[in-house]
Amino acid sequence: MSIDTKETFAPIAEAAHAPLQPLGACDAPVHTYAKLDRLGMWLSAICAVHCAVMPVVTIFFPVLLMMKWIRVSRTMDIVTLGVAAVFGLGGCLLGLRHHRNLTPFRLVITGLLLNIAGRFFSVYLGPYVTPSLLVAGALVMAYGLWRDRQLCKCTNPAHSH
Repeated sequence: MSIDTKETFAPIAEAAHAPLQPLGACDAPVHTYAKLDRLGMWLSAICAVHCAVMPVVTIFFPVLLMMKWIRVSRTMDIVTLGVAAVFGLGGCLLGLRHHRNLTPFRLVITGLLLNIAGRFFSVYLGPYVTPSLLVAGALVMAYGLWRDRQLCKCTNPAHSH
């Protein structure tokens, strides 16, 4: 090559970027844990609102106590708790493989234990402790899932989540 030789640089056409995998390369599709975290957070928040509002509703509308609606409400509580537990723990475990921080998982387990204690030991706990445990458990679980979501957020501005 001489100084007089004009060489033009043509950039290679951009190829699709391969997605970055966390350490341990999780088998789940990218961002599945984010969807599970969000679903678990919403279910926990709905459960907390439901558990906080139900005592007030039963005080002001005692007719509801005589209806089968209360029985359906209790069944719905247990179903919602079960679904939130499955999706919340699933999202936390997948997120744990990504960020390796046990704090969100511990918070979700603590929230579930508070909820289980409030739901299944209500006869022994009394009318004031039971709703407090149910609301606190749902809020702790939602906070744990929110915390997991914050730890899993990607810091690369090129990605949109």
